[in-house]
Amino acid sequence: MMRLELPKSLVFIVLLLFSAPAIAQEDVMYFKNETKKIGKITEISQTKITCQETPESKPLKINKSDLVLVLFENGAFLTFPSDYTGIEGPPESRHADDWIITKDLGIIPCSIQNADGNPVLLSAMSDTAKKDYQVPKEQLSAILFANGNKQLLGTKPLLIANALQKKNIIPPSAFLTPYEIKPRVDTAGKKKKLGPELDLDQASYEQFKQKSLQKTDDLGKYLNLIANKSTESAVSNKAIDQAVALFVSEESTVETTKPNGEKDQQPIRSYLNKLKLLKYSKVLIEWSDISYVSNLRRGPDGFYYGVISLQQKFSGFVDNKLVYSDVTKKNVEVVLKTYKKEVEGESVELWDVFLNNVGISANRN
Repeated sequence: MMRLELPKSLVFIVLLLFSAPAIAQEDVMYFKNETKKIGKITEISQTKITCQETPESKPLKINKSDLVLVLFENGAFLTFPSDYTGIEGPPESRHADDWIITKDLGIIPCSIQNADGNPVLLSAMSDTAKKDYQVPKEQLSAILFANGNKQLLGTKPLLIANALQKKNIIPPSAFLTPYEIKPRVDTAGKKKKLGPELDLDQASYEQFKQKSLQKTDDLGKYLNLIANKSTESAVSNKAIDQAVALFVSEESTVETTKPNGEKDQQPIRSYLNKLKLLKYSKVLIEWSDISYVSNLRRGPDGFYYGVISLQQKFSGFVDNKLVYSDVTKKNVEVVLKTYKKEVEGESVELWDVFLNNVGISANRN
């Protein structure tokens, strides 16, 4: 049985996005002169805000009249003028969903999958269904995460403050429709018309099986890295790229089960990006009973296909307490690709193994 646990740590990194940084969970005060100060707010009175830039620095008092916007580390916000007094911002300003703010200053509630790069990957309710979208950052003014992270994408803070004051919530379909990620045609359930088995000698066959099992094992290790909150963001992003490289193409899919029991196929990178954003403080993914269950057969594309079977146990923890667990039986399709290479003036046929679609054959909670 493969088991991987990671030590707990808390790491904040700064990601440069356009000319505006992605600010981690800190209080940020934006001034009328378009400067900003980052720190920890310790008091808000009728006329002043007291903050510390570092735990060791002296408290700094700022006139409310000099500010246009405050974004708090807990996701709350404060616009001006304001009579609010306290520390953590007006509780009614907090939002359970992530928000994207359009160039027209409309606010769209959504669930951000990945905002590290461009476009932004997100999910949002459209009519009665939740759909996936990829939105160019050039179309956005800001991204405000429910957990307090924020990105102001080159837009003046005063405009963001105006948007938050008006709170013009617009239906996702009114803005997001052109950026919808169209669902892939479900070909996973359709059987490939496979040709004859590949005639490998025993040594090559064993080598193929071992390489297939090793790549499957590598995928399990990457999944643990990606899903755990203790993994640095840069390491997690690299693990996503490394995991995708195990697959025959970015179009390879992973089958998941929705809460209503329906099955859904997601492109591998989209699946991994969502895995990264799970709300658990720690995730443990264990694979057992890994076995090679089918012989290689030639597909219509000229590649050779086989299947590996395994049992996956998923455990999600919050504050070291198990809050969710399930066990699924998975079938991992593996692909053998042949290619030619010149060796000492002669053309030699070589091969490599890649993973393809990952399906669910059975599951239980």
